[in-house]
Amino acid sequence: AIKGFSILTVVWAHSGGRLSVGGIQFIAGIGVALFLMCSGYGLEISYQKNGLKDFWRKRLWCVCLPFWLVELIGLLVTDNFSIKTYLLDFCFLKPATGYGWFMGYIVICYLIFYVVKRLTKDSKKQMIILFGAFAVWFLLESVYFANPNMPFLRARQMLSFPSGILLALNKDKIERILTKTKSVLILMGGGTMCLLFMAITQLSAVKSLSYMVSNTMALLTCLPMAIGIIAIGKTVSGLFENRMLAVTGMISYEIYLVHAFTLGIIKPSVVSVIAFVVITIILAHITYRLIEKVKSGGM
Repeated sequence: AIKGFSILTVVWAHSGGRLSVGGIQFIAGIGVALFLMCSGYGLEISYQKNGLKDFWRKRLWCVCLPFWLVELIGLLVTDNFSIKTYLLDFCFLKPATGYGWFMGYIVICYLIFYVVKRLTKDSKKQMIILFGAFAVWFLLESVYFANPNMPFLRARQMLSFPSGILLALNKDKIERILTKTKSVLILMGGGTMCLLFMAITQLSAVKSLSYMVSNTMALLTCLPMAIGIIAIGKTVSGLFENRMLAVTGMISYEIYLVHAFTLGIIKPSVVSVIAFVVITIILAHITYRLIEKVKSGGM
């Protein structure tokens, strides 16, 4: 359900961007932070139950195959296909769309997770190595690989995935100490920190600083709000406990992939926005069902 909520915020923000709504794009960053936390949480829970059994096989079926399929069809339909473009996209080297960066990002997260779990079985050592690996990645991203147009895009999410893993490791303890009052305070604190650093990082004086400094500030933009949302959702009964969000969460990944191509439908009219929503959901659902059939050997 949280994944359903997160993809709705992402699509909402990107749709608003297409309609030139100012100041809405940062909401997508919060949605991505939530999605990455869910991914880290889910992987850790799965690891506790099954270890690394079929780890890459599951990633191939559930992550890579839908991506390769949607990108191929999307590029062909939008008349942007070329062998070079698709191959670079296929190998997660150069995204073919403005939203494809997430795919290479999540694959690296999976790789770090897998290597760390292979290196040691001690959970404390795992977390030290894990956060150390993400710190190195943050350094490399800020110094060598930052996109001048949006240098914070990947860097600000560096703590989201490992935070999900940390949450899974301490979920019983957190559930015992978490109360409604504490959740409200966490949400208010996270929201305040999020908005404060969102504003600070938009200052021209901050933008003129090195990427290392500005990206460090960006770490405190999306994640605090995401943590607050999860905390309040855990203690406020019914907030995330509804079928619509659960079903949306089930196809959230496919929605993300498809919407990169269907956003072009949006024009300054209510009809176009409704058409975008309906077509995106239908195509995402078809993609999900198709992949499920392939996984089960039905095709």
